[in-house]
Amino acid sequence: MMSESGFDRKSTMELLTFSDDLPSLPDRFVKIQKIAQDPESGADDLANAIRSDQATTAMILKFANSPAYNPTHTPIGELSKAIARLGSRETVHIATAMSLMYGMILPTGMANIRAFWGHAFAVAMVCEHIAHTVDPAGKKCNHERAFMTGLLHDIGRAALGMRVDFSYFEREMGHLHDAALIEAEVAYYGMHHGEAGQALLQLWQFPADLCQAVAEHHQPDATQFLARVCYAANAYVNRHLPERLPFDSIHELITEAIAASPPDYSTILG
Repeated sequence: MMSESGFDRKSTMELLTFSDDLPSLPDRFVKIQKIAQDPESGADDLANAIRSDQATTAMILKFANSPAYNPTHTPIGELSKAIARLGSRETVHIATAMSLMYGMILPTGMANIRAFWGHAFAVAMVCEHIAHTVDPAGKKCNHERAFMTGLLHDIGRAALGMRVDFSYFEREMGHLHDAALIEAEVAYYGMHHGEAGQALLQLWQFPADLCQAVAEHHQPDATQFLARVCYAANAYVNRHLPERLPFDSIHELITEAIAASPPDYSTILG
């Protein structure tokens, strides 16, 4: 049935999957992921991929000089030294998130874009922490896969804003969370952003388990382990961290929050 908005599930899905106008992943995202997955690549390749982007370089230096990574208060100003201090894995995480923040053109102001990707980055970090804590050997899910699921868990909101309704982020629902958001989206678009995200990620040929986890990340009783991890991480960030997170402070804020109030790991194990 068509909603008052003029959208229903069929029309929303058609707009999301219209292949002639399919949004693409940012080139820098693809390049960084290729370097991260290539065992022959090293820190120099990563530095070369990042160096040409001033915003990403500056952010990595800010992280490297933050109290979380610089307890001796020894400042550095070279990208190569920042990567050495952070490690390749953390550098890839930061650069990947930054590539999405500045590479996907969302129809909203920069403050909302920073808030959107700041939340995604925080959920990604908590996803990785939870996965490592409850499944240290990575038998149920790869820890990097958990991070990427968290980073992309709300990509359906971006898809709805880019492909279906340019006013998405300016509407009241653009600022809702959890069950209230799901209910509003289904009423207005005939589907929620988890399903929209699954559709987009499938078109981008992401792994099936990641696509399913994104679709189910608002289901606390999801059958899939990765989906439960993402649900717990998203709920934790919404409950314990500010809504608008300074990007370079996210690691420190999460570390402090988890030390004070760890996630409930029992709900994830099922």
